[in-house]
Formats: sequence, structure tokens, C-alpha cells
Amino acid sequence: MGLILVLHDTSRPALYGAVAAAVAAARQYSFMHVAARFDTKLHADAAQHVIASGGLGPSGLCWFERLSGKQAPPVATSESILDAARMQDVVVPIHPAFLVDQDMPTALSSAAEALGIEVKAITVREDSDCFFDAATQELLALRDRFGRIELRARPFWEGDSLMIGLIGAESDHRDVYPAALASLADAADSLSIPINVRFIDPVNMDQFEDPAVFEGLSGILLPGGADMKNVAGQTTAAALSLEAGLPTVGLCLGMQTMATAVAWRAFGRGTANLAEADPDAKLKTFVPMAGAQGPDETLLPLHRTGDQAIDIVSGTQLAVIIRSDRQIRCNHRFRLNQALLPDLEAAGLRVAASSSSGAIVDAIEVPGHSFFIGMQGHPELSSRADMPHPLLVAFLETAAKRRPSTMS
Repeated sequence: MGLILVLHDTSRPALYGAVAAAVAAARQYSFMHVAARFDTKLHADAAQHVIASGGLGPSGLCWFERLSGKQAPPVATSESILDAARMQDVVVPIHPAFLVDQDMPTALSSAAEALGIEVKAITVREDSDCFFDAATQELLALRDRFGRIELRARPFWEGDSLMIGLIGAESDHRDVYPAALASLADAADSLSIPINVRFIDPVNMDQFEDPAVFEGLSGILLPGGADMKNVAGQTTAAALSLEAGLPTVGLCLGMQTMATAVAWRAFGRGTANLAEADPDAKLKTFVPMAGAQGPDETLLPLHRTGDQAIDIVSGTQLAVIIRSDRQIRCNHRFRLNQALLPDLEAAGLRVAASSSSGAIVDAIEVPGHSFFIGMQGHPELSSRADMPHPLLVAFLETAAKRRPSTMS
């Protein structure tokens, strides 16, 4: 039994734990991680991976779940790592740029050796999206064009590419929060559809004044995220796709901006906003859960995280798409404003899933639209290369039917 420290000197939060996860998955070792910190002013979504049992962790923990099929554990102490390493081989990622305790690796190694635990250090060398053991030159993992960490190369599908718009800066999706882009590629692989992705940075509001902003796109994905500066552009994108009939899927914040777009349809463009993004908005589409009561008089949580059961409404599009696993990873402090529901429903919105006896809306859709479905949770965190989330598969199936005739 032993302790394997994978030393990776990277400043990209999306790669936190990535190579260590590949080592653990390939060798069937255990995986544990230590306390990390990120500059969230620079990378707002660096620690937005939802731990299944509750709480948040580095966004790169998605790679361990994707590669191993196991749930990422919460942060571990040095003591718990040593206890585990007495019984089994344990892989621990060490990223100097993100360590809370810079002295921890040396102290952990010394403590392990004192206990008779064999310690091995693997230093990662990067070369063109390939990751090697610097000492042996063994290929440990590689990164595909969608940013997915893999143990081996996957086939590249031939044929006409489907162009999908992904709201968000390319650097954010590739280097900070990688799960949305990866899950889109998972769905495409399952359908054997070659796709290309056009990144649409929502901070650039001027682009939405151009009628051709969505030209050549077969659909758009509105992701989650904690950076409120993206909300205005993302809501505008949702509003444009709502009126254009362009297939649209929303994840967490994506659902919130989609519902806000429906509110604009009901009350006028720009009339409503998320309370989190604009506390002074006259019409608040999403309001804090803290202190609110459900119909059963149970207080709603301040922060809802982890795997949560949801009730999917029969007869909805979502009920056809999601037939079995009716739970989703959640990470939100705000909920759809129930007072606006009658007006939103009159404008075409339908509640597709809920929880807490209806107090929390977990999914919405617009039945008259080609595909306009959003979920309050994070379907992308339940996606795997060989088992994509059904919502994203259904989205791409619809998008493929609307492939622009000019696309090559």
C-alpha cells in the first residue's frame, strides 16, 4: 500500500486533479484531495464542482467522476489520507498554485515515511494537450479538442459538422469550468454527430444587436456559473433564441436566464432580472430561498447542494426525455419567484419539474418552441463519455434536425 503524489504545476483550475484522476482510474487506486484555494475574482467558477453528498469543490474534480464512475470525495485531511494509505494505494493531486498549505506535501511525505508507507511522486510534464510522467515519459492522460481528459484518444466523427453556440468565454469553458463543454461532446459522441462549438462571450453585449449573431447555429447551450457579469448577455441570448425558435438548453443559471427571457416576453425586454444579479430590479425572477417556506411549512435551505430528488411533471417534454434517474446535482441559493408564475405561464412557460412540494421549480420548458428546456440543477455533472445526460442528447437530436442548409 502506498501514497502517490501527482505534482502538476498548472495555473488552470480546470486541470485541478485531472492527471491524478487519470492515474487513479487507470490503476484502480483510491483518489483523495486536499484543501485548495482559487482566485475567484479571476476565475469565478474555479470551485463549482458539486460534491454528491453536498458542498462544493474544485471544478476539476469532474474528471475523477468521469474517468472512474465514482463520486468525488470531500476534501481530506492529512490524517485521513495517511489512514487510507495504510490500507490501499491512494493518489493525491498536488498543485502548488492552488495549495492552501504550501508545506503540506513535504509534511505529508515525511509523516507517511515515518509510518512505513511507501511514497511515490509523479511530476507531470505537459506537451500539446498530452500529460506525461516526467521521469519515465509514460503517457498518463490526454486532452481532446473539447477539453475532455481521457486515458486514450477517441474516434473523430466524420461528416458535416453541427455548429452549436456555447454561451461563455472560451477560456472559461476550457480552463476554469470544463464540465459543460465536455458534456456537450459526450452527447455528440453518443449520436455519432460531429460538432463544432462557437463560444459566445456574454460580456460583449454589442454582438447581440447584430441580427446574424446566431447565423449558422443549430442550437445554443446556456451554462451555469457564479459570475453575475454574464447574466445580462446570457439573458439576451435566451430572449433572442426564444423568439427565433432556436433549440436551447439551460443548465442552472441557464434555466434562470431562460425564465427571465420569458418574463421579458411577458413584461417587456429588460423589465426583469435575477435578484442575485440586480438586487434593485423591480421585477425579480429569482429570489433567495433562505427563510422561505414551502407549502408544507418546511423552511427552504439557504444553499441547496448535492444530489437532490426532483418531481418531473407527467405530460411534459422533460418527462419523455428523463425516464428513470430523477435526481440531479444542485448548487443554488435562489429559486423561481412563485408570484410571477401565472404571468410566465401565460407567456408560454411550463413548469417541468419541481421539489419541496412545488416550492422550488427544478425545470422549465416552452412547449410551443422547438426545444427550450432548462434545469435548475447541473446535468453536465452527471454526464460521462459513455453515458451522456439525456437532456443534452435530446437537445442535440433536435438541433441536428434544424441544421442550417448552408453549413458545411
